[in-house]
Amino acid sequence: MTIAFQSTNRTKIILVAYMVLIWFVLVLAASLLGTFAQYPLVFYLAVGGPIILFVGGYLLSSAFRRFVRSLIGDPWVITALQTYRVLGVSMAIGALRNILPAVFGLPAGFGDFFIGMTALLAAASWSSGTRLGKAVFVLWNVLGILDLLIAVSTGVLAGFTSSGAVTMAPMRLYPFSLVPAFGVPLAFILHVTGLAQFWYLSRKLSVYHESPPLQQHRATSGRPA
Repeated sequence: MTIAFQSTNRTKIILVAYMVLIWFVLVLAASLLGTFAQYPLVFYLAVGGPIILFVGGYLLSSAFRRFVRSLIGDPWVITALQTYRVLGVSMAIGALRNILPAVFGLPAGFGDFFIGMTALLAAASWSSGTRLGKAVFVLWNVLGILDLLIAVSTGVLAGFTSSGAVTMAPMRLYPFSLVPAFGVPLAFILHVTGLAQFWYLSRKLSVYHESPPLQQHRATSGRPA
């Protein structure tokens, strides 16, 4: 049974990994072909579509929630994966080189860099199993989501207020477009999944402590197992 479960779990991981890979290839192709620059609606759908589909599926489908929970298990791995966020510093570099508006590039870039640099620390905090470690894990995820919201809001603000040579136009061109069209929705999904899994595991542990296993009850009552 254990071997079959591990095999099934690995199959799920491989399937999801290929789905993410195909997602990245599609975003990369659209970025290289200039699709995001020619069709802004496609760009906005690329940014918000995956988030809406994932959150909607998680909230509305119990089967989807079970699939995600069985796939993730311990949120250590998906937390450590967010080290890729350090690549977001490219937006800060773009702002410092007057390629992107500073009001957007600096907070978004350095915020991503901070989250990426501390991802392994957040994963280690979760693995510690202590109350402080879990608090750090939750705080890190909340800060990560806030960073994404700040990036989106300052991006919208800069899009309406920027003028002259420095505008938000490069964010719909390669390579910058890879950040909002792939990196942002992926990061949001990972944060939401991590917090949801934390909540689920915490509730499961709480129920376990409130209702001890049947074997323990029988052992204390003197009944045969």
